[in-house]
Amino acid sequence: MPAFDNNETAETVIGNSMNSLRKIVDRPCLLVNKLNVRKKRIWHVPRPEANAVCSSEFVPFSSHSSDLSFIKISLLSERITAYLESCSSGSSNSQKRVTPEIIMSSEIIAPSLAEQRRIGAFFDRLDSLITLHQRKYCGVVSWMLGVALVRLSSEK
Repeated sequence: MPAFDNNETAETVIGNSMNSLRKIVDRPCLLVNKLNVRKKRIWHVPRPEANAVCSSEFVPFSSHSSDLSFIKISLLSERITAYLESCSSGSSNSQKRVTPEIIMSSEIIAPSLAEQRRIGAFFDRLDSLITLHQRKYCGVVSWMLGVALVRLSSEK
């Protein structure tokens, strides 16, 4: 999950350095997090690299009959999140999990595959634009902070 939380950027690590179970990711899929579903960690992996693996806290979901971008948007909906939260169990709120069976049995209302692809592409583009603007904003804030620190240090 650290890779997901790091802007969904995959990490390259030596296999024996991993301290937990992993699942092989060998085809395009969605990685759906079973831990703390309220955080909505769903990672679309359109082209996994060779020898790709994911944490066992994710359920790999692939489909030949549905558009994965559309399914991702559907799984991120408040309705599905509320359903998954209601089915989760665990010793504390920070350790609640759902089973892979519950994730796979979530009902999603889906239009034709062509329409799914149009909707999925629209939201993929929207996500890309949001990410781009967030990075620009962070760059501007970093620059402004640097300017302020230079001014403060020159006033001493």
